Amino acid sequence: MKYFLLTTLVSLAFLTSCRTLQNTQKPSAGAAHQSQEQQYKAAVVSKAQTAQCVTAKINMDVDADGKQISCGGSLKMKRDDVIQLSLTFLGFEVGRLEFTPKDVLVVDRIHRQYSRASYAEVDFLHQAGLDFYALQSLFWNEIFTPGSRDVRSQLNRFRLAASGDYTSLLLTDAPKLNYQFLTRTSSALLDRVTVDGKTAADQGQFVWKYDNFTTLGGKLFPTSMAVSISGMGKKAGFTLALSRLNNDTDWPTRTTISSKYTQIKATSLLDKLAGMAQ
Repeated sequence: MKYFLLTTLVSLAFLTSCRTLQNTQKPSAGAAHQSQEQQYKAAVVSKAQTAQCVTAKINMDVDADGKQISCGGSLKMKRDDVIQLSLTFLGFEVGRLEFTPKDVLVVDRIHRQYSRASYAEVDFLHQAGLDFYALQSLFWNEIFTPGSRDVRSQLNRFRLAASGDYTSLLLTDAPKLNYQFLTRTSSALLDRVTVDGKTAADQGQFVWKYDNFTTLGGKLFPTSMAVSISGMGKKAGFTLALSRLNNDTDWPTRTTISSKYTQIKATSLLDKLAGMAQ
């Protein structure tokens, strides 16, 4: 189970090492066309959940360089406050990941250990500019701009590119990475997020896909998420199958750590992740 917990963390951590698609297509400068583009961008943003919380049971399959393992668990999220991912095996919680705007908490129930660190202290998050709000958007099936909490005020940064049944919102002005948000034109639903590098030397690519949408709180929400990381010398990824979705608000938003648990320094967490990636 220790291997499973670290494998899951590696898959999530690889977010920070990946880069995005470049696209040289430019939208029309016509006023009418610009108005249509703004309307479409607004339509995409309007698909976001209005409820403050999303909860679900999960089945999770993790693949790290050809090694697979599955488990159950739960996903609990409160907007702008917390993302809790509980991992269970044979009905018992074996690990927990908790992301808040302030820090990242990792709990190893088997070995009674935990690590808590700010985003600035975790190099692989800090260097890539990946904060709580970007992670939140990925889990909530929403577009985002790195370093900003309010994507509505940043919509002018996105370029549109239509292809068949899909329309991409392209963000290419970020310092290190390019972002492609692929949407289904007919519904304006976000279908996938692709992140990769600005130069040919940057081989890593990160893709987060969404499927099997259902109605939750009057809005459509995906019950399937698939994350893949490639081009880094190792392949990794995971899939989440969500069930029993709800907007339940009656749950503790912070994990209480027993005094019997030993705290591990953030650098120890990084060492574990590095060891798993070898």
